[in-house]
Amino acid sequence: MLKNFNVRQYDALVIGTGVTGLVAALKLAEKKGRSIAVVGDGVGASPYIHGFNMPLDSNDSPELFYEDTYKGGREQSDPALAGALCRKATDLFPLLAELGVSFDRKADGSYSLLRPLGASVPRVASAGNHTGVSLLNSLNEKLRANENVAFFPHARALRLRTENGRVLGAVIADKTTDSYSVIDAGVTVLACGGFCNIYPFSTNSGDIGGDGAAMALCAGASLTDMEFVQFEPSAAVAPDALRGKSVITTMFYEGAVLRNKDGHRFMLDYSPEGECVNKDVQSRMIFREIAEGRGTEHGGVYFDATGVGREKLDSLYSSYVKRYADVGIDIAKTPFEIAPAPHTSLGGVRINPDCSVVGLSGLFACGEVTGGVHGANRLGGNAGLQTLVFGSIAGESAAAFADGFSAADRVPCEPFMEALAGRKGEKPAPERLDAIRAGMQKVLSEDLNVLREEKGLERADQTLSALLAEVRSFATADTPFSLSLRVLRLENDLVTALALARSARLRTETCGCHVRTDSRPEESGKFRTVVSADADGVISAARLPIEA
Repeated sequence: MLKNFNVRQYDALVIGTGVTGLVAALKLAEKKGRSIAVVGDGVGASPYIHGFNMPLDSNDSPELFYEDTYKGGREQSDPALAGALCRKATDLFPLLAELGVSFDRKADGSYSLLRPLGASVPRVASAGNHTGVSLLNSLNEKLRANENVAFFPHARALRLRTENGRVLGAVIADKTTDSYSVIDAGVTVLACGGFCNIYPFSTNSGDIGGDGAAMALCAGASLTDMEFVQFEPSAAVAPDALRGKSVITTMFYEGAVLRNKDGHRFMLDYSPEGECVNKDVQSRMIFREIAEGRGTEHGGVYFDATGVGREKLDSLYSSYVKRYADVGIDIAKTPFEIAPAPHTSLGGVRINPDCSVVGLSGLFACGEVTGGVHGANRLGGNAGLQTLVFGSIAGESAAAFADGFSAADRVPCEPFMEALAGRKGEKPAPERLDAIRAGMQKVLSEDLNVLREEKGLERADQTLSALLAEVRSFATADTPFSLSLRVLRLENDLVTALALARSARLRTETCGCHVRTDSRPEESGKFRTVVSADADGVISAARLPIEA
């Protein structure tokens, strides 16, 4: 595993090549001459950013925006983080202008805003139907024009390198050379996204996994809110070409409805607001409808957008119209099948308001890899906004930290690499690794899905603990690159899955997107779950009071 091992030195390392990471890198690159490494083998959910929540409506304000966000998150958000998200939204206009993003407007000059689930007023501002792609293109163009920014587009970070509580870069696997390298950096920004793709069916792309949360946890950081996995109510289950692709839920304020296999608009049975409820509630009701036998042929319900009308669909949702037209479905005429799927991990690395990671020096984190911003439920439009707000904060904070780093702070990395690469034990068999991943995904699908209960969570804890122990017993020494990479990535995913299971067991009552069918109403929901790992990698979860 140590063949062709090399060390690359930079002033700063950014792990993640989606919008969040690139915004952070852009802020770091503002200082002329600062060398920056940007590592990542995909762009995650960034291409699918439709827009950003912005308090631009005449009836809106940062205060109302915060109230919606905090209440929508079941008052479980970290108030400082949720407050920063809402207050700093309109501070982004200089950055957006720099990136060439101009929000859509109506004929009268006012902003064209969509109303997301959980919002009191229309709030999602967008730039056409390809906002995320436009941002990625602009950010990449600016950064690649800077000779001091080096991209590693086919590499994946696997471990953070630490020395006495300080992060000094990361170990990366470079799939172009089939080798491992150490990026030796004065400051590191973790921006590699959430973990929902550890589930067997999710809306996430294949480059997303459990690496970010696991790397931070094993380096000495703590995780929070890991039990809160937001299931997107409207992920396609058919046709196969679109399986896992989600449809924006702002359509429910435009006339779209949900129907079961019999054509019945079942959401009215659960709420007088019909479909216009928070995503956690909607996912729960859809899941129940399917579980009770009223689902469609492919295990979903019908998303009926015919009530939106062709004109609005073509003007406001053209990307979705085209997506379905490409597989022969006219959504202005024909309902299509959807079901809840893991979409956004609301839990992750604990951070301070400046995006510094609690418990570690030299590490900053931003975006979906972090926890505490959204609480127990995320409002539509807040994920896109989070990429810009916290990418900016993390980049600026990391830049200030990097100014205090000198060559004297660098330490040899060979001992760290030897400990990672020199593990003795049983040689991993590819078929056994496949079986372990399948076992992990079975547990996630059956016991950590929309509905949860103690017996299943206990089973999940036991099974995931055993699988993690087995993977940690596999050798990395004298192991081919492709096989050792599979071992290390599977270990990361299992660490994250176990952190999720332990947090879910600790929260014994239903709260937002964490639904306990055996909920104990006498339990108080006003606490934060925090996961930590000791020096031997043993994972534990505890309750902490929510910060005022």
